Amino acid sequence: MKIYKVVSIVLGLTALMFGSFHAYASDDHEENNKLCPVGLVNGLTLDAEFGSGVADLTRCLTVRHGLKVAVEINRRCRSWADSSSAGACSAGGPDALGNMTNVLNDYDITNGMTPGRDYQMIAIVHGGGGNLLLNDARNPYVNAIKDMMARGVTFYFCQNTVRGFIRGGVLQNPQTTGISVKDQLIPGVKYVTAGFSAVADVQQLGWSVITP
Repeated sequence: MKIYKVVSIVLGLTALMFGSFHAYASDDHEENNKLCPVGLVNGLTLDAEFGSGVADLTRCLTVRHGLKVAVEINRRCRSWADSSSAGACSAGGPDALGNMTNVLNDYDITNGMTPGRDYQMIAIVHGGGGNLLLNDARNPYVNAIKDMMARGVTFYFCQNTVRGFIRGGVLQNPQTTGISVKDQLIPGVKYVTAGFSAVADVQQLGWSVITP
């Protein structure tokens, strides 16, 4: 009994010391009925942003260490209609990048998670998605990719897609021009031998695969 009293006192003091630094959202519909810290993505509490009582109806993530997320990007734009060539996408925006930003914000800001310790994110890029990795004026999303890399995201480019880009003239052929493929892509891009098999491989290794 004494041990339980000590634990209760410690937990109570901890709540008093640190509770004021977070807004909290409760989850009455999950097995783990727990409070979770909520950062302010837009500088407003959940109730202020969405209306009174919303915080109590919000389910937050289960904060854990070692979360591994792989995003499959197989088209340049969200709409297939304008995904055939490089350039700016329509109002739908570039495929996956907005979703990935939201996930990063949810991890980093809303739930206070730390990249590299609490989670890792990679992107496996193939097909039309390869246009998002070009490092020239044809790709208006270079800075968006660089920003995600700076936040710890690693982009892997399918080498089968690279071969197709060379055949189609999207990338210059290193064998005839002497210009390496990596010198035509955003610095920091890595490779997989095949996009589909890489997706299956990382899934077997425990990564949660998302295809927007």
